[in-house]
Amino acid sequence: MPPSLRAMLGLCQRARKLVSGDLAAEQALRRGRADLVLLATDASERTRAKFAHLAAQAGVPCYFVGTRAELGGAVGKAGRAVIVVQSRDFTRGMIGILQREGLAPVTGRG
Repeated sequence: MPPSLRAMLGLCQRARKLVSGDLAAEQALRRGRADLVLLATDASERTRAKFAHLAAQAGVPCYFVGTRAELGGAVGKAGRAVIVVQSRDFTRGMIGILQREGLAPVTGRG
């Protein structure tokens, strides 16, 4: 995970503009309160497919980035398979970082 993305996730957590974990992330997506989905590369295939599909349904970009431990550590929590960003400003910054790293969003099929 790029250090700049890790730092931005930490800022986003402190600003209370993200949710993490399966249940909170799913609720945010279903309620239309998501701007970006970040999935751990080592999340289960089922989890990856589920959230890629939910993100596609919600029209929200979804990226595979970092491991569960890296995602959790970036937001000061235990390992997290999924993080949902709930801020357009943070989302713009994070997508810029991800694009500079050469990462492309995933499709709804996982």
